[in-house]
Amino acid sequence: MKRRFVVVAVLVTALLLAACTGPSPGVTAKRSTPVSDISYPTTGPLSWGTCDDPEVVDSEFECATLTVPLDYAVPRGETIDLALIRLPAVDSREGAVVTNPGGPGASGFDFVASSAFSLQGEMGLYAFDIVGFDPRGVDRSGGLRCLTDAEVDASMYLDYTPDSPEEEALLDAAPADFATECLDEYDDTLVHYSTANTARDIDAIRAALGDEQISYLGISYGTYLGGVYATLFPDRVRAMVLDAAFDPVGDTVEETYSTQLVGFENAFDNWATWCQDTPAECAFATDDVGASWDALFDTLDTEPVKADDGRWANQAVMDTATTAALYSDYAWPLLGTALDQVRNGDPAALFRLADGYVGRADDGTYSTEQQSFSIISCASGFTSPTPDDAEALAEDLREQAPRFGDEITADDFSGADGCSTLTPDAEPVEIAYTGDAPVVVVGGENDPATPIRWAKEMTAAMGSNARLVTYTGEGHGFVLISRCITAIEASLIVSLELPADGTSCDPDPDIERPDWWDSLPLPTGVSPWRSDPTVLGTLGIPPTFAYAQIAYTSLNAQATLEAFDTAMQSAGNDRLDRQQPFDEIDQSVYAVGDDVVSILVIEPSDLDSPDLVGLSEVVAPGMTLIVQLYFPL
Repeated sequence: MKRRFVVVAVLVTALLLAACTGPSPGVTAKRSTPVSDISYPTTGPLSWGTCDDPEVVDSEFECATLTVPLDYAVPRGETIDLALIRLPAVDSREGAVVTNPGGPGASGFDFVASSAFSLQGEMGLYAFDIVGFDPRGVDRSGGLRCLTDAEVDASMYLDYTPDSPEEEALLDAAPADFATECLDEYDDTLVHYSTANTARDIDAIRAALGDEQISYLGISYGTYLGGVYATLFPDRVRAMVLDAAFDPVGDTVEETYSTQLVGFENAFDNWATWCQDTPAECAFATDDVGASWDALFDTLDTEPVKADDGRWANQAVMDTATTAALYSDYAWPLLGTALDQVRNGDPAALFRLADGYVGRADDGTYSTEQQSFSIISCASGFTSPTPDDAEALAEDLREQAPRFGDEITADDFSGADGCSTLTPDAEPVEIAYTGDAPVVVVGGENDPATPIRWAKEMTAAMGSNARLVTYTGEGHGFVLISRCITAIEASLIVSLELPADGTSCDPDPDIERPDWWDSLPLPTGVSPWRSDPTVLGTLGIPPTFAYAQIAYTSLNAQATLEAFDTAMQSAGNDRLDRQQPFDEIDQSVYAVGDDVVSILVIEPSDLDSPDLVGLSEVVAPGMTLIVQLYFPL
């Protein structure tokens, strides 16, 4: 099978294998003049109410629906209902921060439901509503589904060079052409699911909020969406944060195909070096991690491993899981563990990484992200052009990316522009902001999905009040990841303060083990503390956030917490609070001198919680997990 980065006919059936947390490789935009503003009916105030949605677990959130035109040129024609969510301001309200997490096709509703409290606290956005929405064609906002979940599942992780009757059967069962299915379902309406129309939707949201201007936080593709909004509505921007910038307009044919390909090749090399140099944290460590990865990749091609649900973990699953982990160095230990487990016959963790990347739930259902990604990209004028000298380009890509590009041939570029079928004549918006609102653009030196070249180009396109901030660490998307970046973005939104030219941020240092750590009491029946980056990574606890170790016990959660209360208080450490950082899962917080320590307890029965996805695959079975964390003040 050709690896996922070389499937260049990305906007037909192969797009179902593409990444949706960032722009797809092989996708670019033609230059065009900005789309002119089209008027739309005056929007009344939103009717905010209780959120009746399983993703919303806190009563402080409010939800609403906003009806907008499908085609803004026909403002009183067919409409779309947009699903909105907000965490209301808790101080005297100054306005709203509208957000988009990327894609195209990612759920902005889910992003706010999961991240708004962190954004509010870490950025100090107490005087702002934090607003998210599913863009048109995404999930709750008329989510686009050209194929059924079963058909998407049949298209996922295919081996196009089958080595067994089972792989032949899977290939034969793949659905018909994606573009044909979409046209049968949606006809000529697909062109209306463009970035430009989503930008118009944002302005309709602004009007419905009753605000003259909005602040905006966009990540990945959300930066291009923000740039388009600012281009179309320059006077309606108060402040804008564009984090992990993506601006494909004007890319050459070579840049179209090489930018992300080389970005992920470099990220893989960085992961392999880390794994090789840090065997205590990487279960896949060998003397040559890259060669070991290649060998396992080839083995899974010919000898895939069967999962408990009957699916086969082949080289496509391994490739997708690897790509998913390269988006954040916090996931690097998870990749090492998943690769180690699959080579020992257990593919569960590998599937967990891959399925999370493509939006697949355990029951085989999918979000609309895979399908809406394709259509929004096409409707936005992103295309995959055919190179003049396909053989020369293929050779160049193989040289630049010897691992991810090693199987590229000239034939891969034949008929690359599948958008000509779905949304013929769609034109992109070239970002050209003429307003005077302050803008921060963030680019990562080692960002695989949106390499820093795009951030530099976007900064120039956003005018004289735009500042480029460079992040020197690993990963994609930096708000709430880097304290330095988060502080800069917070200052922009809260105080309209721009950073100095040339500002850069290094990665946060790991929280060091405190001197008093070993003196903390350990109740009877609790195992010794130990480090486990895989468990902590699955819980989303990076070493830059807290110093943490884990232990196990056969006690239940209540008995465990009572035992720690007694032991800690006997040692002179008072309990400050009892919290639930995850739904129905308790955590006790203690004062240790001038510092704070917490004990998080997770019973085996808790592992079914949607907040703890994947944890059951990396913890000791049948035991209660205890996580002890130190947070420096």
